[in-house]
Amino acid sequence: MDERAPDIFGWVGQVLDGKYRIDAAVGEGGFGIVYRAFHLGLQEPVAVKCLKIPSNLSESARKQLEESFLAEGRLLHRLSRGHSGIAQALDVGAAVSPSGVWTPYLVLEWLEGCSLDAELARARASGLGAATLEEAARLMLPVMDAVGEAHDQGVAHRDLKPANLFLAHVGGKPVTKVLDFGVAKLMSQTATLTCALESTGGAIRAFTPLYGAPEQFDARHGATGPWTDVFALALIFVELVVGRPALEGQDTVQLFVACSNPLERPTPRRKGVMIPDGVNAVLERALSVSPRDRFRTAREFADALRASLAETASSQPLGNAQTVRAPPPPLGALSLPNVTVPASAGPLPGVLGLPGQSPSTTSPLHYRSSAQRAPKGDTRAATVIVLAGVVGLIAVVAGGAVIWRSYGNSTEGTPPLPTASSEPGSSPSPPRRAPGVAATDMKRMGPGTFEMGSRNGSSFERPHAVTISRGFFIDVTEVTVAQYLDCVDAGRCTAPSLHGAGNSERDAGGMCNSSDAARRSHPVNCVDRYQAESYCRFVRKRLPTEAEWEYAARGSSARRYPWGNASPTCDHAVIDRGAAGDCRGRPHGTMPVGSLPAGQTVSGLLDMAGNVREWVADGWQDLPYAGHDVMDPLVPAEGHSVGVVRGGAWDSPMADAAAWRRVKLGMSVGDPSTGFRCARSEE
Repeated sequence: MDERAPDIFGWVGQVLDGKYRIDAAVGEGGFGIVYRAFHLGLQEPVAVKCLKIPSNLSESARKQLEESFLAEGRLLHRLSRGHSGIAQALDVGAAVSPSGVWTPYLVLEWLEGCSLDAELARARASGLGAATLEEAARLMLPVMDAVGEAHDQGVAHRDLKPANLFLAHVGGKPVTKVLDFGVAKLMSQTATLTCALESTGGAIRAFTPLYGAPEQFDARHGATGPWTDVFALALIFVELVVGRPALEGQDTVQLFVACSNPLERPTPRRKGVMIPDGVNAVLERALSVSPRDRFRTAREFADALRASLAETASSQPLGNAQTVRAPPPPLGALSLPNVTVPASAGPLPGVLGLPGQSPSTTSPLHYRSSAQRAPKGDTRAATVIVLAGVVGLIAVVAGGAVIWRSYGNSTEGTPPLPTASSEPGSSPSPPRRAPGVAATDMKRMGPGTFEMGSRNGSSFERPHAVTISRGFFIDVTEVTVAQYLDCVDAGRCTAPSLHGAGNSERDAGGMCNSSDAARRSHPVNCVDRYQAESYCRFVRKRLPTEAEWEYAARGSSARRYPWGNASPTCDHAVIDRGAAGDCRGRPHGTMPVGSLPAGQTVSGLLDMAGNVREWVADGWQDLPYAGHDVMDPLVPAEGHSVGVVRGGAWDSPMADAAAWRRVKLGMSVGDPSTGFRCARSEE
């Protein structure tokens, strides 16, 4: 590990913001210096990235940059909470350094491992050839899923490259982390900063030309966006399969020509590596010159790639009539497991993707030698080379050695909608379980009009008529610990933990249900709204809107409580079980979901009052009921830092069992009282 990076800010040996002891400067990139630091409160190592800001920046420009930087830091924190494949952002701020320089800084998790860039360089230096197709997919599909999570939230990276993909060990498990979300965009789109740098002879490069899309070289091709990331992901995938960069050129002009010629798409076939037709077609589309012809998001790209691998694995022979293949699982709906990542000589900061000083001795990719590469035009030979690993991997899966997780977009392996009924609260059969995803029964709620809120409620619970114009399905129970951990195991969710304002392990002890194996049937708690949203997306669902949630709890008859108008008791709901509650004689904390059938709704939904408060899709608004009657209301969460939880929790007062009760909560807060259930729109 290189600890000889320049300490231009003089932070080494100092304590930043009273919390981070700066131990060493470990790397320098185009935008800043990366330090190895120690979090004095959490007693664990962290990485601190300090941005380089020119001294001639005006005070007003500096203030503008600070506000933008803090906003980007909060955005990165939100993204990293939503997917384990994005480097975790822990803090953001600005301080004057010991050298007297104003320093915006970002605190990130400390990662052990090496960048994909360093690994590829090591492989080439060792004379190894390209990775096999299935190994490239195994590495890149989780990356596409992580980037797709950001795309789902309207955020594009715009500088994806091997140096920004970090092969790390986290909690003893291998995971590929995506680094540097938002920094290039922030630096390049701050006009005053760009001018200040130019006046000092500096410059900002918002993307890396070797992995650039046509629209990044020339805006006449269109705007940048998620489709720009699709192009870069495809280039990296091709590089893995071919064994050298997909774009070839000695300077920026040549690279622009290489990426923008519609007749020369840099696919593996054009590079002399024959791959199956379906896979090649997917890469051709991802590498289209026109952004409108590409997949719109990384998730669409990943789904198409999975589907093509599934079709190839089930239809292509291996060239050996004696080979008997196990029936393949639906690859079109599966995420290939992450690669095995070797430990490096020491921890490296997962911030700038700095290569390791001491390369690993075992590659995380199974490379094929150049002698194995099929001659150009020999499709049959290439199919044998490429598919042998794919089908062999499927055989291992059939033998139980590898656990596959399903969250693809293909029709096979995706839970279908329950059979529709015209009556609210009908009881269709539960959706078929996707592999690796625990089944959750759902009930259909038909369209209807109801009175949302109550005359007996507070000022922000005043009633008005709401119309739900189309049917929807909602989970019968809250999502359990076991179900949520399926998502964590698949790398699509982050683990539950106490976090956000006012939460600490000392205050709440072991109240996070995931900390106790005996509580796997209890509702998951200690999750924030972004984690809840990620899980629902994992099972191809969504969070219910606030109006849908209340409609499901009350129905068109506007019941006071989910079970009716009878006053609540300790047998109706897991509620009021705090230190001074009326139900304190009952077990403290949550119970397994659905434990109190006396509290079910007319349509059979359980725990709509008590157990845990439930996140909904809306952002908080003080007076959502003011004005006129509405249809399908939704307060978009975008732009809100505070969300809404409904239904009361085990430690809520009995009054919170009222179906109209609404409580505001910071969207980044995960506490022992809050969980969720999911919904799905009717097709």
